[in-house]
Amino acid sequence: MFSNRFKIAMIAAALAAPASAVAQDGGVELQTSIQLVHASGDGDVIAPATSVVPGDRLEFHVTYRNLTGSTVTDFVVVNPVPSSVVVTPQSASQIEVSIDGGALWGPLASLAVTDEEGNRRPAAADDVTHLRWIIASLAPEQEGTVTYRAVVQ
Repeated sequence: MFSNRFKIAMIAAALAAPASAVAQDGGVELQTSIQLVHASGDGDVIAPATSVVPGDRLEFHVTYRNLTGSTVTDFVVVNPVPSSVVVTPQSASQIEVSIDGGALWGPLASLAVTDEEGNRRPAAADDVTHLRWIIASLAPEQEGTVTYRAVVQ
């Protein structure tokens, strides 16, 4: 049985592995890293996540690099949100999201959820199941990073 303290190594696969990609051409490498976000008087401090507990804020970095010899266009990075975290409202409002497992995409403010009683309500950050970024053009050897923040449940 797990205590309230989780070793990052134990949940790294669940947190980092979801990064996946779809592109017209293969050959784009993806790497995910997770950082712990600490608040300080001068703003947020980002540090390696060695262990996390419920309530901790995390920053996910998905780095992509074009290993092909040609430009890749409309490269799509899709990141399922691990069930152990909830995307922050600020991140959810700045990224194209899905609340239904990746079937429908859009800005969070344009999506709605139907509850158990059949009532519709605006979607919230804790409804987000997937995040998506579309990279218009990626030259050979070019790399970039997309990020989002989440809170450990």
